[in-house]
Amino acid sequence: MPDCDGPQCDPEAEKPLLPKWLAWTWPTHWGWWILWGIGFFVAGYGAFLLLTDMATSFLTIGLGLFLIGYCHPNPFGQMMKNQFSFGTDKEGWSTPPLPPMDPDDWHLDRKLWNEDVGAWLPNPLARFSQDVPNVYVEEDGGEWVAFFEGNEPKRFTTPKEAAEYMEKEIKNGEKIDAQELLFGEHPRHNRYRALYNATPPQFTSRFIFHTFSVFFIIGFYLAIPHSARENTPVLSYLPIGLMVLGALAAIGSHYAYRSSVEAWDTITSIIKYVDGGHGELVGQIRPISSLEQGVLHVDGCKAASWTFDDLVAWSWAYTCTETWTERYYDEQSKSWKTRTRSETRTIRSASHTSDFMIHDGTGGMAVKLPTFDRINMGGPIWSRERRPQQGGDKLAESRHGGSLKHAWTLSALRLGDPIYMMARIKSRPQDDIPRGTVGFNATRVHQTLEAVGEDAPRRRAKITKGNEFSVLSAKNSITSRLGPLMLLIMGALVMMVL
Repeated sequence: MPDCDGPQCDPEAEKPLLPKWLAWTWPTHWGWWILWGIGFFVAGYGAFLLLTDMATSFLTIGLGLFLIGYCHPNPFGQMMKNQFSFGTDKEGWSTPPLPPMDPDDWHLDRKLWNEDVGAWLPNPLARFSQDVPNVYVEEDGGEWVAFFEGNEPKRFTTPKEAAEYMEKEIKNGEKIDAQELLFGEHPRHNRYRALYNATPPQFTSRFIFHTFSVFFIIGFYLAIPHSARENTPVLSYLPIGLMVLGALAAIGSHYAYRSSVEAWDTITSIIKYVDGGHGELVGQIRPISSLEQGVLHVDGCKAASWTFDDLVAWSWAYTCTETWTERYYDEQSKSWKTRTRSETRTIRSASHTSDFMIHDGTGGMAVKLPTFDRINMGGPIWSRERRPQQGGDKLAESRHGGSLKHAWTLSALRLGDPIYMMARIKSRPQDDIPRGTVGFNATRVHQTLEAVGEDAPRRRAKITKGNEFSVLSAKNSITSRLGPLMLLIMGALVMMVL
């Protein structure tokens, strides 16, 4: 901790966000509290059984402790939610400053005055520029009015004067610090600086409960007489089963934790200063060109509520659940009975991806979405159980003479959505780079780059709807994450020896 004697020093700012060794958490939702109560009841019942059957009581207590531990959240994720105001909507924007959601504020149609031809010409690179300032010009009764956010509109007699004013304000905007331009949920925002100095505690409440759960399960096996273990097939194979279970769980934990490690070890790039190579990007989905987005009619239905024109990637499915009653002959009772059966099948489905631009407030960059194999579009954004009569393909028919329940669901990445990606950033082909002015800072070349879905060592290319914090919240210490599993494996070895 640096020396500090002045009144401006805040001791609270130097305090670590999490304890180094032990952090205790409690369930944060009533559903988890219900499961916690069930686990407590099971463990308490096991303690009562100590009066009659030690082996059974140990197993019951172990299972109860496992349930209790499972209900205690990861302290790192809880700290991120409590200390930093994010996470209320993993697939949307919730933390100011929020990005502009109106396409009119995305500089999609901002023009430049061309003195040689005497006309305002489209600037195809304006959409790649930073969001601030939002300045544009309109003609009004032979004069030109320049609109600049935060200021009164200014009127000019010639378009050249209006263009010079607009150029001056854009140049002034180039001086704004990138931290003031970033969206509130960008991990490079200043408010999250303390987050990256935080370290998960070595031990957690979940670790403690799960560790004691392993001890009681091992105690259950050792409390059974040796002869009874040998004569009971289930008990004789229990050590091997626990060892295999612990090994599989450890391997699964490793692969499930890879995304968090990759996200933590890779610095998220600020698009205004992005370089080539493999990296992370977080931002808002915006259109890459002036071409209109393709129109989607889910399952061919032309109804307005089934039509979408703002999707850069989508996947819909039409499923049908049939329920019917059938008679069958029961061999045990030697009589005919009836039973209800159901079957769910996918009738039709389709998916599509297209290129888009990712923008973090400081600038935008092209994304070649079809090159990505790992695309997580999040939960369904739309669902229906009945279809109107305006078009659409033929509905499914009954196979077993029962009743049918239809369902249509759509998952998608929409313009304006938050996006997190791990990708390779490389130069765009010269023919793909639109001509124009993205800014007046010669160091800005992000308009000449593109993100593609190519893997690198310890870096898997992927795109996920939402922000990076939903990935980082899983960060945990290796002791807390794998400790109980290693104890389970070692305990199984002891059980085999004894």
